[in-house]
Amino acid sequence: MKKFLKKFQLKWWSWEIDTVKLLPFIILVLAFLPILPYEKKDGQLISVMGIEAKENNFYLRLSDFSLIDNSEIESNTSNTEQIKNKPHSGSVMALISSYIDKNGDIGEYAKYLETTNYSENLKQCLILRNMLMSNLVFNSELQRLYYLYIPSPVPAIWFFRIIIVHMLEVIGKPYYPIEMLQKGSKKCAEFEHLWPSEKYLDLTFE
Repeated sequence: MKKFLKKFQLKWWSWEIDTVKLLPFIILVLAFLPILPYEKKDGQLISVMGIEAKENNFYLRLSDFSLIDNSEIESNTSNTEQIKNKPHSGSVMALISSYIDKNGDIGEYAKYLETTNYSENLKQCLILRNMLMSNLVFNSELQRLYYLYIPSPVPAIWFFRIIIVHMLEVIGKPYYPIEMLQKGSKKCAEFEHLWPSEKYLDLTFE
């Protein structure tokens, strides 16, 4: 292959350019150009190589990683469906930041439970259940937004965004130790309709 490419040597002024040496430079330059096929609708990026995408900015910018307000999101937006229906004219990272700010706080629900006449065990069981369910919804929507952020017509930026999202997931994704789930199963044993049995923890589903 190298011998074949060396046959095509370019003359520019009096300099001879070896195509074999030039090829890596060309590939590097192309990696930072928007060469991948993409589709826009009404000025909004909707896909890259057939994969759904929403980040209009093809490159990286520092403002993507600051907790800034997105003008497209109303201050009272607090659930997944409202955010899905908002136009994504701003940064997807700003959308993610706004979603994190407005969701995942179980404190208000805990305050509500204090106004009820439920037993303490039932209150704790409801809080544990809602923590798990809200975490499932929260992580699912966050994952969706991350996937919309990653695709870019610029190959190198696509690659960098994969690394960024992976780091954000490792740093910010909460998890529940098995001991906590076992404790919750025992605490909520009397409320079978609210909490799965311990058998679900070993994935027997009995």
